[in-house]
Amino acid sequence: VTNDVTWEDSLMVGLEGALLGCAYNILSCRSCGSILGFILYSAPGNLAYLRGFFCFFKDNIICYLLKKQIVIEASKVNFPAVTLKE
Repeated sequence: VTNDVTWEDSLMVGLEGALLGCAYNILSCRSCGSILGFILYSAPGNLAYLRGFFCFFKDNIICYLLKKQIVIEASKVNFPAVTLKE
C-alpha cells in the first residue's frame, strides 16, 4: 500500500450486509477521496482470518502505484476472486 491510501482513525460498525457486527476502519484514496476498502478491527469467527489485513474493493481501485513506480489500472491486474463469505 502506498502513502496515497489512508485509513480513518474512527471505527465504523457494520449494521447490515457482509460486515454485520464487525468493527472496521475505512481505507480511502488521499487523492480522490474514494473508499477503497477496509481493515477489520473485530469480527465474528467466520471473518477472523481477515483481521488486520487491508481488504480492497477491486471495483473502486482506479489505479495503483507499485514498488516499481508503475501506474496500472486495477482492471489489468489479476486478483483472485474472493468474497467475504469465502
